[in-house]
Amino acid sequence: MTRIYALLFWLFLPAVPAISQSERNAKPLTAKANEKWVIKWNRSDDFKGDGVNWRKWNQRPENFSAWTWDNDSNATVADGVLTLTVRRVESKEGATDVLRDQSGNPTPFTSGMLKSYAAGTYGYYEARIKGSSVFPGVCPSFWLYSKIDDSIVSAGEVRYSEIDIVELSQRGDRVEGNERIMDHNLHAIVSNGKVGIAGRGWQRPNDPRFQDTQANEYKAPFNPGDDFHTYGCNVGREEIVWYVDGVEVGRKKNTHWHREMNVAISLGLREPYAVFANNRLTANQSIATNEFPTSMEVDYVRVWELEE
Repeated sequence: MTRIYALLFWLFLPAVPAISQSERNAKPLTAKANEKWVIKWNRSDDFKGDGVNWRKWNQRPENFSAWTWDNDSNATVADGVLTLTVRRVESKEGATDVLRDQSGNPTPFTSGMLKSYAAGTYGYYEARIKGSSVFPGVCPSFWLYSKIDDSIVSAGEVRYSEIDIVELSQRGDRVEGNERIMDHNLHAIVSNGKVGIAGRGWQRPNDPRFQDTQANEYKAPFNPGDDFHTYGCNVGREEIVWYVDGVEVGRKKNTHWHREMNVAISLGLREPYAVFANNRLTANQSIATNEFPTSMEVDYVRVWELEE
């Protein structure tokens, strides 16, 4: 009977395209000739199937901002491309199933996010992405983030690591050229010695105390919403280096980013549709828009580790 159950399991398992390391995905765009990189398919995807591989990506990631994730409606794969969409969904008058953000506040916005089940730390992370045509208001992103471990109490110990490989079009006004500004930043929570949430010492790149060590701003010679471009990051034990289309655009010492992190690709909101207050983004429902739905597209996301 055990053999029969095992056979039935494999017969009815959803089909997943067989993928292996090939010349096309064998190494990062900026790899040196003598380097041997090994692709990690548990955090990589060429999106060659007829839908998202939900055994690799979390279909129900946690909400943490001014919108809710609805991957059923907003994450699709077709013709080898992942499309993530943000929508404004108006609740009907008198409805009881109003959309709410992580704090319980009502929000009309839903979007899509892929977050890997698998996690890792050091390696090369690369994705080929076409941003959104909407500016300002949305932020196509490719990033890494860890769990927050509030059991860590010793002052100076890292509770949370986040590496933003790229965040596109975050500036909140329509000044010409601002759509070309992209951010390649670092975030961390370092324990201040207190127990629980009170012990979270946030270190953000927009804080003047941490700008030199955590903030990278790059003004690209193109509008990232017009076409696909390649965004990469080499996370090493000593340094973190960012690339756009194979060109280095930032470099920082790796002081806090040694925790295991999940890979994430997401389409979030920014001003004027979301405003930052009380350490979080909140939906701005007073602004009407005809710009939604809008989408970002991803040709691939790949993670390699270097054989030493």
